Amino acid sequence: MKLGVNTVDLFSGDHIALNVRPDLDEMTLVGAVQHLHEKLGVDVVELPANLMVICPRLFTERTIVALADYQASSGVGYTVHLPFRGLDVSSLCQPIWEASIESYKKIIRQLEEALKVEHYVMHLTEMMLKQVESKPHMASEIKEKIVDAMYVRAKAGIKEILNEAPEGKLLVENIKSGWQKPFAIARELGTGICCDIGHLVLEGADLKHVVDGHRDLIREFHFHDAVEWTLEGGKKILQDHVALGTGVLDVTNTLDLMLAQGFDGVLMIEVGRWEAAEESVRVVREYLTKRSGSN
Repeated sequence: MKLGVNTVDLFSGDHIALNVRPDLDEMTLVGAVQHLHEKLGVDVVELPANLMVICPRLFTERTIVALADYQASSGVGYTVHLPFRGLDVSSLCQPIWEASIESYKKIIRQLEEALKVEHYVMHLTEMMLKQVESKPHMASEIKEKIVDAMYVRAKAGIKEILNEAPEGKLLVENIKSGWQKPFAIARELGTGICCDIGHLVLEGADLKHVVDGHRDLIREFHFHDAVEWTLEGGKKILQDHVALGTGVLDVTNTLDLMLAQGFDGVLMIEVGRWEAAEESVRVVREYLTKRSGSN
């Protein structure tokens, strides 16, 4: 098993806002990767390809060359989270669908030429699905049919991307709206799965049922805790991407489940801030130490 962390601070919040921060430039991502790898000692760092499409000044050819140089000198591994802002292979709008497919292909080609990438993780749908789900005037039956149509589009888009993507590297991730359709498409098309534990928690899914049912396809876990908040009026909501051990997860039992049967993929801590990453790495390493001591 390889332990990874996403590029914290660059991951936190809405990436579009990074466009107006004058303190960031095309070397910021490289510095973040180096800081994570050297300070936390993780095996893998996840690169946010969102920046390539919505903050292109922050993820340039010069950035890629520097990332490659650092990988060659340090041995750090990379995974890539493909863009989920703006691009959408589930779009029913033909120009957006076609442009999304071509953009994903171009990003994968560009990064494959320069870097050693373990996995490319992607959402099958994002903003378009949220727009459908948020329409109060639309009957639930109509929403369901539109969502089904969007996943048909997504499956067709994935087929197109797989024509060029390196074999075994493209992973489908479950989003907060559900795991069943994305994972069914992954099984049908033969891609791997990135199983996001925090998203499953938000969905209220049975973790054991989902993980055990897809263990043969899971190549990567995204791991983060979720905090429960009570709003005015008593309504409860969950906020994810917080440090492990600070929320509702039983971290030990969850790690037991994830790492069962000799999982040898990537365990990617996906949190928004440096402090959360540092604490989460500590929690996982403490678990691994206890586990090895009991064997």
